Amino acid sequence: MVMVLLSLTSTVFAQSNRASDPVWEVAVDEALAPYSFSCKQQSVRGSDIDLLRDAAKLAGVRLKIVPYPWKRVLYLVQTGQVPFAMPLFYNEERAGFADFIAPVHQGVPTLFIRKEKLREYTSLQALKGKRIGYSRGYALPAEFIEAIQNGVITGDEVNSSKQNMQNLMLQRIDGFIASYTTTQFDLRFTKELGKIVAQPAIAFGGRDAFLVTSRNYQAEGLDKASSSLKAALNTLNPGGKAEKYIQPYLDKNSPLPCTP
Repeated sequence: MVMVLLSLTSTVFAQSNRASDPVWEVAVDEALAPYSFSCKQQSVRGSDIDLLRDAAKLAGVRLKIVPYPWKRVLYLVQTGQVPFAMPLFYNEERAGFADFIAPVHQGVPTLFIRKEKLREYTSLQALKGKRIGYSRGYALPAEFIEAIQNGVITGDEVNSSKQNMQNLMLQRIDGFIASYTTTQFDLRFTKELGKIVAQPAIAFGGRDAFLVTSRNYQAEGLDKASSSLKAALNTLNPGGKAEKYIQPYLDKNSPLPCTP
């Protein structure tokens, strides 16, 4: 009886201590499917979200995941209004206000073209004189920027990857550069599935997208929470590609989680 009482007391104490732990806010992109996106009633879904929630459980860290427009996410991190945010690609400017904890996925810039052009558009030189679309704010591969600067191709900037798809099917552009994963996910919602394909002959290097902490956010226990999440993310997502978490969102036979 004494042992049972001690065990129950220990469990109650642990639960009480858990409830008193701080809850850390994580600002996430509300429109980056399948990594993170808002559904009805402002619930947030996505492969990054699934991964982070599993990591939080493993790390014993309490999180509140809140979706925002992308520019707002950056602003909140830069001004120290949130402790955590994701997903951020590394650059020197961002390293000035954020510490990069661990990758949550890897973005791969990819050239998408009409299927009938697969054997024709096999290199950047083969695209000479062609018009290639890209979304405003998307970090373009260095090789693509150089091709534009050298007049090999013409860049066509638009507001979204979905607009690029429309322009491609209307033959206003000859292809577009976008994230492989986000485009594959978007194609699930369109009649263009199977008509627009990735060109594997033109490959660009992938880039890690990170969970970060704000350098301007000061709170006791943040370093410990950050360290615990880092260890958990590296355990659950070795290599940083998060394929196990992403694949269910790309599987054509799986039900769609919602319309982003």
